[in-house]
Amino acid sequence: MAIRALNSVVVANYPCNADGTAATEFLAGAPLMLKSDGTVIKADRGNSTTTPFNTLILQMGKFVGFSTDDRARTGATMLLNDPVGASYTDANGVMVSNTNGWYKVSKRAIGDFIDEPVTVNTNPTAGATGFETPRRGVGAFNTPGGQFVTDQFVITSSTSAVDADSGAAWTPAPGDLLTPAAGANAGKLTKLQNVAHGIAVGRVDSYDSAAGILFFTQISAY
Repeated sequence: MAIRALNSVVVANYPCNADGTAATEFLAGAPLMLKSDGTVIKADRGNSTTTPFNTLILQMGKFVGFSTDDRARTGATMLLNDPVGASYTDANGVMVSNTNGWYKVSKRAIGDFIDEPVTVNTNPTAGATGFETPRRGVGAFNTPGGQFVTDQFVITSSTSAVDADSGAAWTPAPGDLLTPAAGANAGKLTKLQNVAHGIAVGRVDSYDSAAGILFFTQISAY
């Protein structure tokens, strides 16, 4: 997975609608938003059409937390901890020596953990047929005060508007505020340059540039 909880108490569960769109194929650590049908997709501050999320009020009401698991077969990574230090091969096949603490590596995405077709009556309250579209739930870390380590963030740009990330590149520093990113960066965190650009869902605790991972505390939920 691309997020590990260092200190978290509550994990909520939400249904997901596997419609095959980019919004429903997210990785562990992705900030999630709630749709009107009760399912969750990756949060996108630039979303102003079918699932509006690009106003502060909507973000406050629809942000539900951070995904605990992958719902995509590509790009999956996992975070491992070795406090003693060891040599390992990174995602690019490069040997890294004597790394202490947390590091990330590629992870297999097993099909059994992705959505499967639903062809039987699964919900007696769904109407005449009782059929539901394929939905497999996902956990979400939703407790403010939870502390995490993740690789689901972007530092090549920061917020520039409530629906765009075209601000300057940044180097995470303790105290920086984090918000769900927009557009191509959706499903990741970025720096909240201006409080008018989005809600603060996290605060940077530290940044390991060599390992490419971010330590942060969750400071907001729905």
